[in-house]
Amino acid sequence: MTEFIYLHGFASGPSSKKACVFKSHFEKARLSLTIPDLQQGDFENLTLTKQISLVQAILDKKPDADFALIGSSMGAYIATLVAETRKEIKALYLMAPGFNFLNRWMENLGWDKNCLAGTPDLIRVFHYSYNADVNLKTGLFRDAANWESLTLTRNIPIRIVHGLHDETVNIQESRDFATLRPWCQLKELDSDHGLLSHIDWIVEDCMKFFRSISLVNGKSSF
Repeated sequence: MTEFIYLHGFASGPSSKKACVFKSHFEKARLSLTIPDLQQGDFENLTLTKQISLVQAILDKKPDADFALIGSSMGAYIATLVAETRKEIKALYLMAPGFNFLNRWMENLGWDKNCLAGTPDLIRVFHYSYNADVNLKTGLFRDAANWESLTLTRNIPIRIVHGLHDETVNIQESRDFATLRPWCQLKELDSDHGLLSHIDWIVEDCMKFFRSISLVNGKSSF
């Protein structure tokens, strides 16, 4: 039986609305869904490496299992990075995936990714779970530079849903990703980055996708 893991987005958490909707629907379908806290209680020191290591540790606990990853925004990027080198991951369902993470942040901050040594050690960012501005160490970006060389070319079933009105991650990122990977499906939705306007449809679409590739029993439904 396939194990499912949901990876939440940046400055979010396991109790986000999308995560809770997924958890509820998967429970109704009698499917296990693990939703780890990717920031592990320490958002200030968040890095891609720490998040990836956490997911890998979950995989390592069940060495004989197959996995499918569901990711939102940064969580979708983390899912893609993990799947590149872990053969037990059989499919990805990605919502507004945060591809091109480092370049997008550098553009927003007006920084040069090749000159990060001269940047501040801390920035303030809005955290949705806390509904407040909090500290974030910029080691996140120096760490992210180490992952840019991963080519993300592993051929496994991938389904992406992305909002046409996404002002956080431009939908062109997903279009470019899918165009270069014929094993990737892209569905464009009349929604924003959060995709909450289509959340029930998305969860059902996710289940249909996993059912179509035989990762979910045909009898499982909501």
